[in-house]
Parts: sequence; C-alpha cells; structure tokens
Amino acid sequence: MKHQLYIFMKNIGLLLFFVILTNQIFAQSTTVYHPMQGFTVLGRPFPEQTLYQRFPDSLKMHLRESVWELSKNPSGFAVYFETNAREISAKWKTGSSVVFPHVAGTLVKGIDLYAFDQHTWQFAGIGRPDNQVYQEAIIIKDMDGNKRQYLLYLPDYENCDSLSIGVDSGAIVAKPSFSFFEEKKPLVVYGTSIVQGASAMRPGMAYPAQLERRLSREVINLGFSGSGQLDSMLAVIMSTITASVYIIDCGPNLTPALAKERTVPFIRLLSSLSPNTPVLLMDHIESPAARFNTVLAKHINEVNEVFGSAYRQLKREGLKNLYYLPSKGLIGDDGEATVDGIHLTDLGFYRMAVAIEKKIREIEKQ
Repeated sequence: MKHQLYIFMKNIGLLLFFVILTNQIFAQSTTVYHPMQGFTVLGRPFPEQTLYQRFPDSLKMHLRESVWELSKNPSGFAVYFETNAREISAKWKTGSSVVFPHVAGTLVKGIDLYAFDQHTWQFAGIGRPDNQVYQEAIIIKDMDGNKRQYLLYLPDYENCDSLSIGVDSGAIVAKPSFSFFEEKKPLVVYGTSIVQGASAMRPGMAYPAQLERRLSREVINLGFSGSGQLDSMLAVIMSTITASVYIIDCGPNLTPALAKERTVPFIRLLSSLSPNTPVLLMDHIESPAARFNTVLAKHINEVNEVFGSAYRQLKREGLKNLYYLPSKGLIGDDGEATVDGIHLTDLGFYRMAVAIEKKIREIEKQ
C-alpha cells in the first residue's frame, strides 16, 4: 500500500513538473501582434490620406500609369516604435507578381529592423519573405529585454497592405516616449530605381533610408523605377510637402534630350511653389561600365552637361536656393559599387549616403 502511494505521489509530482514546465515554455513562446496603424510611420508623404501607399487615390488621374503603380510600393516607410521585447516578429502581406533578376527578395518583399543602441542606429535583423503573398518571420530573438527604439522598414518593391508587429507576451510596445525625428522637416528625394532602392540587399540600405538614420531626419522616398523623368506633376506634389531639402536624382531615367527639355522648367516650377526650400540637383552617377562602353559614357556625360548647364543658368537668373552635387566620387571609382553597372550594391548606397549627407550638412550651414 505504501509502495503504491509512493508511486502515485511520484507520478503526481512528475505531472505537476511537466505542467509547470509546459506553462513556462508556452508563456515564453506566446507572441502578441500589434497592427501598424497604432504606431508612427516615417516616410509617408500623405499620412492622413494613405496607410501603405505613397500617394492618395486622388492623385491617380494626374500621374503617368507607371508612376501611379509604383507609388503603391511603400518604399522608405519605416514603423517607429519602442519596446522592451526579448523577441520581435512580424506578419505582413505583399503582392505576388514582382521578381527582378538583379534585386534580392529581401528588398522586394522583405522587412528590415534597426535598433537604437549606444547613440546610433544598428541593424538588428530582417524578416525574410517565405511565401508568395502572406509573410511571417521572427526577426530577432533572445534579446536582453531592455527598452529600445526601433525602425522597421517596409518592402521597397512590392505592395504591402497589412503589417503587424509581434512581441513576446508581457512586453511593452508603444510609440517612442521621445522622438529623434520630431519637429525636423523631412528630406524629399525624387528619382529613379536607385532612389527606390535597387539593388540594395534590404530596405534599410537604400540611400534615402541611410540618410534618415545618419541625419535623424525623416526621408520621403519618391523613387520610381524607370519613371523618374522630371514630370511637372511631381514638382507640384513635392511642393506640398514641407521639406528641409528637395533632392532631385533623376539622371539615370533621362535621355540628354529629355534632360534638356525638362530640367530647368522642373526646378523653376518647384522653386516657385516652394521658394524657401533648398533644391539639390544631383548628377547621373558615373557607371563603372562607362569605362569601357563608349556609348554609355557619352550618354552619361551629355546628361550631366545638361544638369551643369541648367544649374549655372538658374543661378544666373538669381535662384538662390539651388545646389548641385557632381557625380565625381559619388559611388567611388573602383568599380565595386554596382550590381550591373547602374543599380547599386550596399557598398554603393553607403558611399552615396555619405556624400549626400556631407552636402546636406553644408547646405544647412549656409
């Protein structure tokens, strides 16, 4: 009888042990998801009118179809939040059709997390896309549980119509208690696929995103792959965004003839609509392939000659808030900064961000 009672008590003890252990494991692994709508989102030019796309529906009739379709990509959007979570996950929904031979899936459909630590933004992890449409990923785990600020960049080259951030149960997640970006006018960058992010490995490495972290300044990404062609409507749209600097980086999408036709009128229009905001005109980057491809070299040189001429003409006309960034040294001269001779690697984007940051700081000192 005593032996049976001993066995019974032993089994009860083991059962209680496994119940407690199971509850602890379950508690540790429970993830609570919070919709993006509850947080600050940097990079949205029209936050009152859109959630996941860059332009409101009211602008569709005023834009070329290619620009409108690309404006549905949340390029440059970053969810800005604070948490003491030990694990951060995400669920997000993307489109299903976009595939590029020169662009990583982590840029097209992935999300990219940065944490503020020791006075700087540090890469923390990525959400790898693992499905054609419905994505789910643990971005980082096994953290120390200290409260930090985070930036979670959305996909650069796909539509995204839902995003939820997951943290371990019991963790606090909220808008930042103080903001590095508040009360600072954003930069607005208008341009091509390079501005949109091609071909960084992940959204946070596109140069507009790097500038955002380097300058602690919200950046509005108006990059449109193959479609950054100085459309006058973009000057009108840009002028409605109260900015610290407008950056124009459209060289790779312009022929010399189109550059000659549109550069001066575009800058005149933008400056007339927002006369107190500096405008930075950037050269077409120096393609490594142009060292050997004489036709490409001629093309780039002619576009940049137009830009230089336009800058000098407008300065002679008395346009004081216009600045110019030549191509020399923008991506280095070792040939290692591109994927295909035009679209940039992470190294190329880093070099561009450094050069533009230096120029922005010079402008703002004047």
